[in-house]
Amino acid sequence: MANGSASSPIKPHFLQPLLPGFHNHISIPISFYSKHIKGTTNEVVKLRSNGSDVTWEVKMDCRRLTHGWEKFATGHAFQVGDIVIFRHDGDLLFHVTPFGPSCCEIQYNDDDVDDGTSSSTLNLVLYWSLGRFCSYSHFKVETDTDCEKYHHQHTREAGSSSDDHSCFVARVTDSNIRKDALFLPLHFSRSNGFVNRECEIILLNEDEKPWTLFLKYHKTNGHVYIRRGWRSFCQANQKRVDDVLTFKLVKAGRKPVLQLRASVYNRASSSSSPTSQDRFVTLTLKKYHFKSCKLSLPVPFVMANGIKNVRKVILVDRYGGKRTTSLKPDDKYGRMRLGKGCIRFCEANGVKVDESFRLELIKENRENHLLKFCSKV
Repeated sequence: MANGSASSPIKPHFLQPLLPGFHNHISIPISFYSKHIKGTTNEVVKLRSNGSDVTWEVKMDCRRLTHGWEKFATGHAFQVGDIVIFRHDGDLLFHVTPFGPSCCEIQYNDDDVDDGTSSSTLNLVLYWSLGRFCSYSHFKVETDTDCEKYHHQHTREAGSSSDDHSCFVARVTDSNIRKDALFLPLHFSRSNGFVNRECEIILLNEDEKPWTLFLKYHKTNGHVYIRRGWRSFCQANQKRVDDVLTFKLVKAGRKPVLQLRASVYNRASSSSSPTSQDRFVTLTLKKYHFKSCKLSLPVPFVMANGIKNVRKVILVDRYGGKRTTSLKPDDKYGRMRLGKGCIRFCEANGVKVDESFRLELIKENRENHLLKFCSKV
């Protein structure tokens, strides 16, 4: 069985999310293909994983992995929402590491993967936070599809079949933020009657908060796009360049409504529940925290517990006393900072400078989030 780590700093990697329809093919990112593969005459890549001793051969058509990919994906029980990391070991041999919806690596027992000779089921063991892995590995997700004939590079259909065009996937880019406009996939627009229309359109975020934008039609090239509010929608919902968003048409008519769906890049409203260990975080009180009157929660903790859109939290001290403090974005990477009440909270719990302490996140309901003091570390 192959024994490779997804975090190897030596061999090149790329990462792809599994979107609806992924069984048909998966694409190698443009930058990775250009740097490591372009120019090769071999049309077959080999895939290996920690789940099997088998080496799988998959046809490579331009940047697409096609014939043989479905068998590999089915054998490893991949699902929509998983993230797959490909490590290039040279000579078009890739070691593949999958991560589940919980942002944790999927590990297999020796007999878990179906290589076509058995019908065993998948036994999952989750152990490692992908958020932390990605934060120091500086991965970028690319969804460009230059092998397709569709003109626009940053939106695509997300339906699981050819007759399902209620969803599309879009990538936030420097260009569409700067122009304050997002182009919609042509087939999505045609299938839902958006061609030759100009009207208001509502975007709902994951919490169903509405933003009113405008649907425009470009008569010269036939493209449909939304504008005058796209930039503010992204900024208000902390969507950054290279984030991949899935939208679903939930209401047609005179004023269409698009709902932002939870995805692997939007853990705040993910349906998967955090593990018990994800609820705990360890912080260290430093001298400069007294001057700034704030403490920051790390990105993996924020993303695993879906609190990046939460704006206040209740701090519960060791004696059961409660105080409410603000929770605001601390930087562009996703850290969240506690407000001024956090320093008085530390003092109430006897935490001194350079001492570490452990907190537990408790969600009473959708509005109330508690950070409970557990102990010093």
